[in-house]
Amino acid sequence: MKKIRLLVCDLDNTLYNWVSYFVPSFYSLAQKASEIIQCDIEQLLDDFRSVHQTHHDSEHPFALLETRTVLETYKGKSRNEIAEILDPAFHIFNKTRKKTLTSYAEVPSTLKYLMSNNIKIVAHTESKLHAVMDRLRRLELEQYFSSIYCRERADSKHPDSEAAKRFMTSFPLDKVIELKKHQVKPDPAVLLAICKHEETPPDKTAYIGDSMARDILMAKNAKVYAIWAKYGAAIDMEQYKKLVRISHWTSEDVQREIYLKEQAKEIKPDLTVDCFSDLKKIM
Repeated sequence: MKKIRLLVCDLDNTLYNWVSYFVPSFYSLAQKASEIIQCDIEQLLDDFRSVHQTHHDSEHPFALLETRTVLETYKGKSRNEIAEILDPAFHIFNKTRKKTLTSYAEVPSTLKYLMSNNIKIVAHTESKLHAVMDRLRRLELEQYFSSIYCRERADSKHPDSEAAKRFMTSFPLDKVIELKKHQVKPDPAVLLAICKHEETPPDKTAYIGDSMARDILMAKNAKVYAIWAKYGAAIDMEQYKKLVRISHWTSEDVQREIYLKEQAKEIKPDLTVDCFSDLKKIM
């Protein structure tokens, strides 16, 4: 393997299992909210999907407060008042998240090892700013990245302005570069722009990610060393079905995904790893 100076690291399903954290946390919130509102949970899930598609984000902050069922049930009440009523639902989301959001084995120690060997590490994800900040801070991983490339922050106000202020000031925002809506995987221009910003040529850069159709296809087309995180591609199908049920994906998104998978059929990664800590051996 050639000498690598820059590692661009995908986050979701590369450093932690996003599906196994998000699906249980989300559905615990939805179940609790349906009990508080005394509504049909399937209708509430339909409402969630509509909100998610509107914002093109399955993690839209406080999406519950924008659902049709909630707005009709608490018509005339302020956003803060509604948030207070539904606080037990938000609480159970947080409680479930504490149990399910964990990094894969040896992620922190591997990142620390790579840094100690003079490899610059940056994060790249298509999750939006607030979700990225929350996960990296909870997992205490932000310290290992010199830059964090993510999607633009969501257009959603926190019901508690003081809590929102504390949340924003607790994170090293000077590291964050928010990407525009059109800067998406697997466009190689996105990765080449990161290389340019980090002042490292593509042939001295490696990219690790779990998706062959997005991460590896992008890396190969950008002439960057492509490392497939095979372990992150293993997904619980029951949880995946639940995710699809409330996902922001439109029919166009589904067709694009099919197209990308077809494009990636002939793509081969430069390296496949069975766990993140394998990077210690090969880098």
